Amino acid sequence: EDPEVRAAYGTLASIVGILVNLLLAGGKFMMGILSGSLAITADAANNLSDAAGSVVALISVRLARKPVDLDHPFGHGRIEYVSGLLVSLIIILVGFELAKSSFAKIIEPQDVTFSWISVIILSVSVLVKAYMAFYNFNIGKRIDSAAMKATATDSLSDCIATCAVLVCLIVSLVAGVNIDAYCGLAVSAFIMFSGARAAKETISPLLGEPPSKELITRISDIVYSYDGVVGIHDLIVHDYGPGRMMISLHAEIS
Repeated sequence: EDPEVRAAYGTLASIVGILVNLLLAGGKFMMGILSGSLAITADAANNLSDAAGSVVALISVRLARKPVDLDHPFGHGRIEYVSGLLVSLIIILVGFELAKSSFAKIIEPQDVTFSWISVIILSVSVLVKAYMAFYNFNIGKRIDSAAMKATATDSLSDCIATCAVLVCLIVSLVAGVNIDAYCGLAVSAFIMFSGARAAKETISPLLGEPPSKELITRISDIVYSYDGVVGIHDLIVHDYGPGRMMISLHAEIS
């Protein structure tokens, strides 16, 4: 709950995300160009968007730590919700552009060259992104960061998307059937679905959502700890970002 600690965690996770995704994107772009696979190139573009998302998350955690000022009496914590929404929109945009490319390749198919190096790179990518999903989710949960949780969701969708590309390559090798464009279309649909789900999770606290049962219990325990309080009603919680809440209630006495 310490702003400085939250910023340190968020900065670390974001920098790791930027470096890892740039490395993965570079390797996949190279293999996508060499093999002529749209699915691999699309997966590389997806990793590049992840790097951009990590840049947004990095900026947001630094801005969110700014103290209260005259123009923002409740602090800057909601920047994290806005950045989480921005990451979600980037995910959806990448999925849409991939869908357009896939449709074009379905109409005009192109041969794909199978490569075991591509399989190895994609397999390593699945393992790395699975770890990144676990890593970002744990940090997002620990510091209650919407941006980190959105990034974790994106990393998990990358795992599934890359698995789909792997299946596409193996099918082309075993059956001799080119399903690269259709695989790219399926990946794009999954990416857009993941982006929409992440957007919903970040929009909800911006619009205003009811407090959790756990939070209500914590507040009640504090209020009931005072002598003479026999009841609570009209509890209202305004969320201004992780660790920044304005709470009002009526305490009943005899």
